[in-house]
Amino acid sequence: MGRLGSALFAVPFFLLIIIMVALAGCGSSATRSTGFPVPASIKLSPAVTASVQIGSTLTFTGSPQTSTGAVINEPVSYQSSNPSVLTIATNGLACAGTWNSLTSPQICTPGPVGTAQVTSTSLGVSSPPTTVYVHQRIDSVVVSSLSSPPPSCVSQSLTSAYQASAFSGATDITATVGPFTWQSLNNSVVTLKTATASNPITGLVTGQTEATAQIPGVSSIFASVDSVNSVPVIFETCPVESITLSVNGSSINPVIVAKGGSRAIAATVVDTMGAIISGSSLTWSSSDPAIASVSASGVVTTSQAGGASIIASCTPPTCNIGILPSQPIYPENVVDLIVTPTATTQSSIAYVASTGCGVLEGCISATVPITTAASSTSPGTTVGSAIGLPATPNSLVFDRQGRKAYLGTDHGELGTKGLMVLDTSASPARVSQFPSVVGKVLTVSPDGNTVIVSDTIATPNQVYVFNSSNNSSVALNIAGATAADFSPDSLKAYIVAGSNLYFYSRTDALQMISLSTPAKDVSFHPTGAFAYLAGGDTTPAAVTVRTTCNNAPALPDPAVATSAIPVFLKALPDPTQVLVVDPPFIEFIDVTTAPVGCPPTETSVLDAKGLLLGNINATQLIVSSDGSRAYVISDSVPSVIVVDIAGKSEPPAIALNGGATPIQASLTPDGTLLYVAANDGRVHLLNTVNSSDILQLSFPQGGTSPPPLCSGVTFTCFPDLIAVRP
Repeated sequence: MGRLGSALFAVPFFLLIIIMVALAGCGSSATRSTGFPVPASIKLSPAVTASVQIGSTLTFTGSPQTSTGAVINEPVSYQSSNPSVLTIATNGLACAGTWNSLTSPQICTPGPVGTAQVTSTSLGVSSPPTTVYVHQRIDSVVVSSLSSPPPSCVSQSLTSAYQASAFSGATDITATVGPFTWQSLNNSVVTLKTATASNPITGLVTGQTEATAQIPGVSSIFASVDSVNSVPVIFETCPVESITLSVNGSSINPVIVAKGGSRAIAATVVDTMGAIISGSSLTWSSSDPAIASVSASGVVTTSQAGGASIIASCTPPTCNIGILPSQPIYPENVVDLIVTPTATTQSSIAYVASTGCGVLEGCISATVPITTAASSTSPGTTVGSAIGLPATPNSLVFDRQGRKAYLGTDHGELGTKGLMVLDTSASPARVSQFPSVVGKVLTVSPDGNTVIVSDTIATPNQVYVFNSSNNSSVALNIAGATAADFSPDSLKAYIVAGSNLYFYSRTDALQMISLSTPAKDVSFHPTGAFAYLAGGDTTPAAVTVRTTCNNAPALPDPAVATSAIPVFLKALPDPTQVLVVDPPFIEFIDVTTAPVGCPPTETSVLDAKGLLLGNINATQLIVSSDGSRAYVISDSVPSVIVVDIAGKSEPPAIALNGGATPIQASLTPDGTLLYVAANDGRVHLLNTVNSSDILQLSFPQGGTSPPPLCSGVTFTCFPDLIAVRP
């Protein structure tokens, strides 16, 4: 009775306490706990599948989320569907076996091989399961082709299939490790699609992958599972074999365009299996972008009269990707563009400078612009203000875009002087100096981004490669370099240094070969597939030919004998001819090329229609942009020698007034005016249409009109460097 009464009394007493607490809460201003909100979903990581070795651990994280994906901070729990294979502790740490404690896991005892599903829950909401594959130790993963034999390459848009296998020692444990992860190191070359249960691929089983060829080149593909990677397998999208260019379906040259007009050029690209390639990341290039520029899609826009050779090339690293050494492929033909003028002549601007200051104390060098207005008979000429130079120049070379001129210097003056860059696109024009680069400017790449400078005075001699886009430079241990030329796509430069020939590339290491005899000049074929050297063969009276893609001697004719030792040469815009200056002759080499694959083939034959120059000391060869005329400069004759290329004849030379002899000359883009710095201290303006010396400009030391090329000294500083801005 007493116990029963006490029990009956206890029930209302506790109810009374609960009621009093509740009432007190209602009348209180204290904050009440509202509990955790129910999540819309739970995201479990790792998701879908995971692979783990027996006795190893794996951390799972469950993240409750709202319907908008915001993470909610609330407790979660974890469950394993097969605790004998995989045990998961309350903190989400899973053991491929069994834990000694779920609340304070420290020792993971290995269990059997098998699978388990892990889920995470919170307030009754569960995550999608993650399937965990527990397996023996993986010692290696092997990728193999499902084709026998494996293809050497795969044409664009076609596929090849692969499978992966996992091994523990020599035992194949593929069935226990779960799905593999497949990767391509370069998705531009090949993309991968793996067969799964939810996304099957016809002909493949789950876990195998389908590789689809994209842009020509090579890429590694590999498979991985449980942090073990396979040895990479090389996949090759069949490389470019040939490129053919056409305008309106025709490859006939030349293509005539009025100034200001445009043309669309089509490129047909074929791979080594004979399949046509699209979207192959070709590099489009113009030999004279100031005359005719070309877009990345092959549309040419003309700006001024003259000529330009347009090509599209497969240029690494964006085409034939990853092939080492690099394998550029050049077109079978060029588009030889002739831009017709809207007037008899067009305005031009030339810059003149002098080497006269040398190391003379107190002597200050300058460059002076000469502007010539367009006129059919007597063009008006204006001499602009002098632009001061920080050092004495030894060379003056414009980029082909007409934006910048590069002036080298022999005198570094203990690292205080160096390459000068004249930015003519700025207003007013300004000069920058780079003391780390000393020497003579040999060439500027067609894209205007790279300048080759050679120092043959300091010990040791060096060649500098100057990058104009970021004003950086690289020094190369090359002694005695006197000539250089870039391939039309700006990928490679051939540097001539006596009996040594160097190959500079943006993608490959510097290479050098020894020549049988010294070479004096180098010029690339307009397609880019070949380079011609003045000399270098077993006999000095020869032109040697090399293939650009591999720098090897061209086949079947690696050399062609000339009548005398060549000193200058130029591959003409017409891709069937090379012009050679070998005093007392000037000769033509007839060229037949087949730029297909690497190496392409080339045949050269000396033309019988050689011209007699006489025993002159040739110092410069200039070819008009349209390839119609050439001009030979010699300091031993008081005139400029003219060559009619089309007629293979030598019209009368253009005499300089007063019997002056030329030092250096530069031709306007339309080929109508030739600026000549002569030994009489004047700049002569020659009209090439009527073969006359129409104007002579003096640059006296004193006074301001015209401005002096040197100041601070009393001797006369003659002009001997001149370049027309393209």
